[in-house]
Amino acid sequence: MEQTTLEKKQLMTLDQSEKIQRWQEEEVLLLARHFQRLNETKGKPFSGHYTRTNYFQMKQQDVDTLNGLKDEKTIQSIKTHLALEVEDKKQFTFVPIIEVDVVGTLGNLFFSLVPRYKEPLQPNQNGTVGDADNGGALVPGIFKEMILTNWNNLEDNLVDDLFVAVDTKARQRERVNYYLIENTDIITLFNDALIGNIKEFILYPGVDMNKFLKRDMISFTPVIGITPKIEVKTDIISRHAVVEFTEDEIFIEYSRPCPPTCPIE
Repeated sequence: MEQTTLEKKQLMTLDQSEKIQRWQEEEVLLLARHFQRLNETKGKPFSGHYTRTNYFQMKQQDVDTLNGLKDEKTIQSIKTHLALEVEDKKQFTFVPIIEVDVVGTLGNLFFSLVPRYKEPLQPNQNGTVGDADNGGALVPGIFKEMILTNWNNLEDNLVDDLFVAVDTKARQRERVNYYLIENTDIITLFNDALIGNIKEFILYPGVDMNKFLKRDMISFTPVIGITPKIEVKTDIISRHAVVEFTEDEIFIEYSRPCPPTCPIE
């Protein structure tokens, strides 16, 4: 009975499908406006300046649903779909959707994230950030702060460029539609140590400036931040040696954007 309820609740809704399609059909030069909202101030309808969203949070009821997979251990892959609500200057209308592919009768589960804003943290300029092109890897907190700072500081007129790459063979521009995690170690980490142990699930937007300078690469780099209920210690973390905790948060990078790096069907 619980599985039936979960299926009905978490299968992709028509509303979610329309939001994903809206992203794919929106004019490239108009994408940036969906990450902004016009600020209101006391005594004035609008203050005349915009705020850019800088994190996306999973609702608590969806976190509970995700944690409910604890006994199944059946996650196969995780996608972040880029999606849009109808434009509204008073609201952030970029609304990413997390798709969790699970084995068995549950099928794929879909969770819409809520766009939010918080005052940016100052980046830590010390140390190294490691390789950002490992095809989907656990990443240190310093990398998250660096690319999030790039996102917060990027000029508005450059935001649209983050989501397109040039296919050098076809000489056409491609728009990223989703990011895929199917790395075995990361999926094992979710199944063995995170599912059932998630306190908070956040997606951070970021900009990899190394990729920004390469027109055949997607430079928008979202990072998952998982705050566990209890401390996570696994062989995966010690083996990679690239995980840091920021207030007990684990960071996981989406580094397989599709297009241009779509999985082979």
